[in-house]
Formats: sequence, C-alpha cells, structure tokens
Amino acid sequence: PVNDLFCPGDTVTRGQMAAFMVRALGLTATAGSDTFGDDDASVFQVDIEKLAFAEITKGCNPPANDNFCPNDVVTRGQMAAFLARAYGYTAGTGNNTFVDDDFSLFQSDIDRLAAAGITNGCNPPENDRFCPDEPVLRDQMAAFLMRAEGLTPNVPPPAQSLTAVNIGFVSGAVLLLTNPGQNDLFVVGKSGRIEILPPGGGSTSVFLDITAKVSDSGEKGLLGMAFHPDYATNGKFYVYYSMGSGAEHTSRVAEYTVSGDPLVANTTEKVILDVAQPASNHNGGMIQFGPDGYLYIGYGDGGGGGDTFGQGQDIDTLLGGMVRIDVDGGDPYAIPTDNPYVGTAGADELWAIGLRNPWRWTFAGDKLVIADVGQNTREEINIVDADEAGVNYGWCRYEGTFEFSSATKCLGGSNYTFPALEYNTGSSCAVTGGVVASNPDIPRTNGRYFYGDACQGWIRSFQISGNSAINEQDWT
Repeated sequence: PVNDLFCPGDTVTRGQMAAFMVRALGLTATAGSDTFGDDDASVFQVDIEKLAFAEITKGCNPPANDNFCPNDVVTRGQMAAFLARAYGYTAGTGNNTFVDDDFSLFQSDIDRLAAAGITNGCNPPENDRFCPDEPVLRDQMAAFLMRAEGLTPNVPPPAQSLTAVNIGFVSGAVLLLTNPGQNDLFVVGKSGRIEILPPGGGSTSVFLDITAKVSDSGEKGLLGMAFHPDYATNGKFYVYYSMGSGAEHTSRVAEYTVSGDPLVANTTEKVILDVAQPASNHNGGMIQFGPDGYLYIGYGDGGGGGDTFGQGQDIDTLLGGMVRIDVDGGDPYAIPTDNPYVGTAGADELWAIGLRNPWRWTFAGDKLVIADVGQNTREEINIVDADEAGVNYGWCRYEGTFEFSSATKCLGGSNYTFPALEYNTGSSCAVTGGVVASNPDIPRTNGRYFYGDACQGWIRSFQISGNSAINEQDWT
C-alpha cells in the first residue's frame, strides 16, 4: 500500500500492460461478458475486458484467441501492436527502419510506431534496431505511453543536499533540539553540558554547564531538555538530570532561564520536582511540553529487572508513569484538574502508568507516541490520543502484548492499552524513539515517525493513522 517505488527495471506482464493502457486511454466500457478463459483470477481482469471491448487485444493463442495470458511478459514487438491498435497508427515510414525486425510478426506495427515518433529504437546512438523479442520494462512502458499521449515530463526536483553534522564534541550526546523560532541546534550531553551548534555548522558555544551537579554513570546523566512554549518571551527552559553517585539517587526536573545573551543560560536553578530512584537504571528522562501547554515527564520503573520494586502498576508512585504538571500555575508547579487521579486514590501528578523505561517519546500532532524499552522479549511503540488520561500501558503485567508476569505486584491495573507496533527483542536490545519528520523538502520522510534500536544500528519509520502504525519502512 505504500506505493513509493516504481520499479523501473522490472518487466511488464500482459495484465499490467492492460492496466497501464486502460488508464492512459480512459477506457471505461466492457462487453459485460467473460472474453477470456484464463484471467478470472487476475487482479487485472476488468482492465483486460476493457481492452478487449475496445478491440485493442485479440488474445494470445490464435486462432482460438480465448486466452489472454495475463502473467506472460510483454515483448517490445507485442507492445508495438497494442499501441498501433490503441492509437490508430496506420501510416508507415515506407522503408525498413530497423534491421532486426524483418522476420517479426510485428514488423508493420513497429514501422508505424517509428513513423509516429513513438519509438526511436533500442540501441542508441545508432538506433537501427528495435529488439522486438526483448521484454518491455516498466520505464520503457512509461516512455512509450508518454510519447503516445503527448505528455510533457515533469522536471525532477534538484538533488537534495544533506550535510553531516559532527556532534562528537559533546560527551555522550543524548538529545538534539532547536529553540522556538530559531535554527540553532542544542546538543544535550549526558555529562551535564548543553552546547549550541549554529546553523550550517561552525564553532560551538557552551549554553549551560551543570556537570558539577550531574551523576552520569551507567544510565544516569543529563537526560532531557525542553523549552517553555513561551521561551521567546520568558526565556524559560527545563532539564531532567540524575543526582547522587550511588545506585540509589534522585531524578531532578529543574527550571533555568536564558541570560541577556541568547547563547548563554543563567546558572540559577529552580527545582521543580525531585523523585527518588531505587536503582541506577530505567530512569526515563524525556521531558516535553504537550499541546495543552503542560509539562510531561517520563519515568522508568525504578530499575532492576522484571520491575523489581513493583512500580509499573502502582498508582501511588510516579515511577513507571507519565507525569503531567502545570509549571505556570503554581510554585513550583500546579496539578491540572483533569489529571486522572485528582480527587481519588493515586498520585495527582500521574497522567499514565504501566511504563518500563520510556526514555524517548514525542508528541506528534494530537498523538502521544511512546517508545518503551522491553525486558527480554518485546520492544514496543505506543500511540494514543494526547488528551487521553489514565492510560495503562501494561508493564509489568505485559511486555508489549506478551504476558510477562502474573505476580501480585503486576496485577494492580486493568484496561491495558497495547502497543501500535512491537518487535521481538532477539538480537536487538532497546528501542530508541523517535521523532516525526516535518520537512516538506524531503517528501519521502515528511510526516513519518522515525525510530531505531540502540544495539542494532538500524533506522525504521512508519506513518501514523489513528492510533495505528502503518506503511512501515526500513531505511538501513
């Protein structure tokens, strides 16, 4: 269903040729009967019937001609006959245009095609041969029909020039983003330093350095950054980083502001939210403002393996959940009144539960797309409406659609939401999501969600349709 390839070097079957010609000629009428006995199972049967009704084909097995042979490859000589009948070419050149068609059944049709300027031959620059017995390729079919229809080819767009940008100057780069309204590239380093790369490359500058505060061993570090929606006027941005040198540590979300120099941040920190972590892994770390203007924070399940601490289905902890807070409505934040656990059991900050390690996720229009790293069996990508509150993504009851555990700690939830896409772990190890490409200058990628795997090194994409992933493509 993708149809982003033409396959120019593939041969053309008689059934495919019928479809090409029916579309080119705009044929609609059929005899209402089954002309041929061998095309009943062909996807091109209707097109074949239209071609027969227009008397462009007589069949493939004279004198009976009760078969069409839809799966046979069309030769260049046969194509000449089809086109001569379809477009009414009757006048020849009066001479022997090609040296290799003297004994061809289709010599007169080939001569008519040459007289009409539909063919130039098959062996440029001499072009004294037609190659009547060679198969027709799809690009040749396109050229024949273009000349017959008098079409002017579209000028292809100029080749796109892509520039490789070296970000090796930042230790452990974990995130790239641009600030609203500008094209500077902010490179977030796991060690605690954010550097700016100007458009087109060049010398970098340090925007913020909090390496003295950040613990970056293992999966810990400066893991996230988000610009306030009103950054252009209030200069606020937010970071997510790990504090504490041991396995037990703190994940902090803090607010900073830009200085009078747009390339340098103030060093004054405002703590927004501290969350205790019982282990060094599964920290999540992605933060982003949603379409509603609230700050979303993705937390892992606290680490270990198999949800050691039983956080995934626990609505009283922020770990294993997606948090949603209002950084403008209170000090340090307010709780949006439509968060699902407001006024009932559960942590008020929670927006969703059942996540294992959502270290990369994104908003795609009105969708929230979360790539959640699996245990040993499945990697998953989830798509839900961005305004859907209280989603339970299933961990640790489920790993993707795989029933992971029936232990008591995993049984607290219900109404699980299963992934839009999952793949078996196998030799892969950690899904790395993901962004939606939004560059209309590269139409093949525009609107597609791109993701990778931390161990395999491949890049794949899909289109989002509703809450489903469709038209998957591997780019490696």
